[in-house]
Amino acid sequence: MKYSVSILLVTLACLTGCNSIQRKEKFMSAAGFKTLIPSTPAQVAQLKSLPQGKLIPVSKKGKTVFLFADSSNNLMMIGNQSQYSTYKQYCIQYNIQQDKLAAAELNADASYEWGAWGGFMGPGFY
Repeated sequence: MKYSVSILLVTLACLTGCNSIQRKEKFMSAAGFKTLIPSTPAQVAQLKSLPQGKLIPVSKKGKTVFLFADSSNNLMMIGNQSQYSTYKQYCIQYNIQQDKLAAAELNADASYEWGAWGGFMGPGFY
């Protein structure tokens, strides 16, 4: 069930015309990243001090976690290595879908009927 919900979220992110930060947040959420909302002035200050809109690895006690700060939406997302790997797979799948869409648009353009132009696209044109 969780897997199909994740696919739905990724699909919705691909279909909506959202900007890349929103898309990243949707992909991270679908991958299992936790969303943290700062509740103290110190947490807000720390959120603002982090690089914004970028996933950054942080090592602590031999474990790596990935942080994503978005002070404009007042949130931070945190995930482990497994969630990060899933997130990267979603990004790859999204890029593949974008490539397929672009190829389909090019193929649609190529299928236009050019006969009205006197057949200049016929044999020997190339």
